[in-house]
Amino acid sequence: MKTFALNRPWLLGIATGILFLTGWQLTPTMGLIDAQLVPPATTVLNRFLQQWLDPTFYPDLLITVLRVAGGFLLAAAVAIPLGLAMGYWQSVHRMFGLTIETIRPVPASALVPIAAAMFGIGNLMHISVVFLATVVPILLASLDGVRNVDPILISTARTFKRTTPDIFRTVLLPAALPHIVTGLRISIAIALVVGISSEMIMSAEGLGRRVVYAQRMLRVPELYAGVITLALLGYGFNRTFLLLENRILGWHRQAMAKNW
Repeated sequence: MKTFALNRPWLLGIATGILFLTGWQLTPTMGLIDAQLVPPATTVLNRFLQQWLDPTFYPDLLITVLRVAGGFLLAAAVAIPLGLAMGYWQSVHRMFGLTIETIRPVPASALVPIAAAMFGIGNLMHISVVFLATVVPILLASLDGVRNVDPILISTARTFKRTTPDIFRTVLLPAALPHIVTGLRISIAIALVVGISSEMIMSAEGLGRRVVYAQRMLRVPELYAGVITLALLGYGFNRTFLLLENRILGWHRQAMAKNW
């Protein structure tokens, strides 16, 4: 039995989930906590399933996904080339380094009123907030990736008369890719958090707006169902990114000493 479980580690995750749901169901049912504040798991899961039959749910889901993905992809398109350039050319680093370090500590939520004043409360505002929240982590990961490249590799490429574009394509980018992918994976979680938060603060649509509306109307099961939906959305983003990461960095994972 022990060998069977060790060969199937996903069983441990399922067992933990069952224990969690059992405790969630029993504590309000037995009166250990107020069922008005924490409804039983069956009540919440029933409401979670019902929302997928609601035609108004899918436009909000699509809007949130497009806002988060749009801001994240735009940040990656800007931050990766700029981070590589800052790591390779000291003059570029001096040009942008102070600005990046200045805006780095600014909380993303503080940017929502500014973005709303500039772009209104439409999609452009939410995309811009996600972009600003994720562009710095991706840029810094790209910058660190270049700085960790062995200088001998660059010197060897120059010895063979490689042009600068060739050095970027054949040396810097492959060597820095593990750092870049790590920055992207961290940033995609930030993108979802910031995107949902901006919808909660100021939006007329999206999953974040649905959660806030349920809270204001005291629809507690719907509130918990919305939170579960957001958790599954984050899980979906993460799993999708892991699949892409395995395809891009398969060679790197095989060289790792420990592979989970």
